[in-house]
Amino acid sequence: MSQLRKLLILSGIIFLGIKGWAVTLYPQAGTEYYFGANKFRSLKPWIGLRLSLSSTSSFLLKYTHHVLSFNYPLEDDLSQKREATLSQFIGAFYQSKATTDIHLALSYFHGSEDYTALNLDGGAIWKLAAKIGLEGGFYLLDESSILWYPNDPKRRIRVGAIRGGIDLNLFSFLKINSVLYLYRNSEKIKARTLAVSLILIPRDPFYLVFTFWDYRESATYHFSGQYLSFGLHIYY
Repeated sequence: MSQLRKLLILSGIIFLGIKGWAVTLYPQAGTEYYFGANKFRSLKPWIGLRLSLSSTSSFLLKYTHHVLSFNYPLEDDLSQKREATLSQFIGAFYQSKATTDIHLALSYFHGSEDYTALNLDGGAIWKLAAKIGLEGGFYLLDESSILWYPNDPKRRIRVGAIRGGIDLNLFSFLKINSVLYLYRNSEKIKARTLAVSLILIPRDPFYLVFTFWDYRESATYHFSGQYLSFGLHIYY
């Protein structure tokens, strides 16, 4: 079954659910585009369904379709273009209280280049005041693929990361988020990412997100460099 057909079927299930359970189910959707160093390009459309569990908590089912490409370096300053498509299925729990927002998400990836992965992502935001919050969290990934190293046998790589940042709610329509990520994987490669996002809310439920990424890692073959991304999201 093609990825497009899977997406259409999932969309139909979601909207049938909304029709039958409009009181507690809320649709979400969006798309993101990334580009930058090493001619990396990534398009990520997604759809989701949020189930309200109470006045302070909810559960999200989400599907993201990844289409990506990048240059893989060869000898004599030559490179080979690599392309892949991945499906990501996500289940996430959210809870929002007066002083704290928390989330915990589990993802499964499957796609071309024999790619499979499991991801656990969690974090919290502590609201210090009406316009400022501190963010902390973790990220764990267990992946198996030939995607990143096509000339080597299939390899399994585990990645762990921690993050910390600041959320600034400047106005009802403008937010700024800055986050530092620190990574280490099972092949003893270390990395860090600094991301700064500008979030515009021209009209609820529409969100526009523009992000600058600076990524550095210690690998011989690496993606170190600057990246930009922009996204349009609809959150109910």
